[in-house]
Amino acid sequence: MVIDGADDSVHKKLLKGLRSLLYPPHCGSCGCSLDEHDPEQTLCEPCLAKISLPPGEICKVCSHPMMGLLLCPNCDGRFWQLTVIVAGCRYEGLARELIQRFKYGRDQSLMRPLGDLMMPALRDPRLAGKEFDAIVPVPLHPAREREREFNQATLLSLRLARHLDLPVKHLIKRNRVTMPQAGFDRTRRLLNLEGAFDLTGRVEGGIRVLLVDDVTTTGTTLDSCASVLMQAGADEVCAVTVARG
Repeated sequence: MVIDGADDSVHKKLLKGLRSLLYPPHCGSCGCSLDEHDPEQTLCEPCLAKISLPPGEICKVCSHPMMGLLLCPNCDGRFWQLTVIVAGCRYEGLARELIQRFKYGRDQSLMRPLGDLMMPALRDPRLAGKEFDAIVPVPLHPAREREREFNQATLLSLRLARHLDLPVKHLIKRNRVTMPQAGFDRTRRLLNLEGAFDLTGRVEGGIRVLLVDDVTTTGTTLDSCASVLMQAGADEVCAVTVARG
């Protein structure tokens, strides 16, 4: 007698073995072979060692490097809609190179290693123990998404959802194309994003949201998205990114 469940299990194992044979695991950065017995590994140890971790002294809200400062210059005079922004690493060196290959080189395979670089952020004391109802990617304007062929925040959200077993919900849309935020000061960033985001539908009251993006610097984009969600009835919005500039 053949048991369907057992038969499915054998079938899955055969497919997994065939996939490993045809597509052996390799480092998403340098391409070297990885341990086939560790399917969760996406970067080799030498490449992981090149990823710069966040500094020891950071702002408890926006993760700005403090370096002995008593007051965060990025938070000065701001009222955050976000509870906290946490990044997995610093936007420099290999992390910067991989993110640029992902976004502008359109290497979608990097969603796995870059998504995994966000996992240490979830173990940060500011997020540890928090429960979320949904993961929400920061949206691109449709015209820019068509040009790039994907939204990097959506792919990262899907990778994170695999680890957290949470739904990815597209609750926010971008109303207009905005200028790149890089190079703008905080005031110009705020003006650039004024009215740029809106809801795509109904937000359940009391929902707890984890916003996801690839990089944050001042947190203005993330906080603009959080403002839309909070005004719609969200109970809390936190944000996690691969890197912080």
